[in-house]
Amino acid sequence: MTKMERLKAEARETATLRGHRLGGFQAAAISGEASAEELRPGATAVCDICGALVVVDPAPAPGEPEILGEGVDRDCTGIDQEWHETA
Repeated sequence: MTKMERLKAEARETATLRGHRLGGFQAAAISGEASAEELRPGATAVCDICGALVVVDPAPAPGEPEILGEGVDRDCTGIDQEWHETA
């Protein structure tokens, strides 16, 4: 398993525990807070329920996280509505 695959799996697991349902990861060019001009390969995914973003950055600058975004930082805001609609 590559580092990118491991990080995607960790991100998906964390997002799922917070009630999100992530779509597929897409390749993306990531820029860090320290240098917005420097782009590096990464991946993003979006929650199908609330639209929260998850970003995977396998080579972050020192002090920056490898996994970040609303999808791993907060609970899904649409999960209660989703449960009521399917009940």
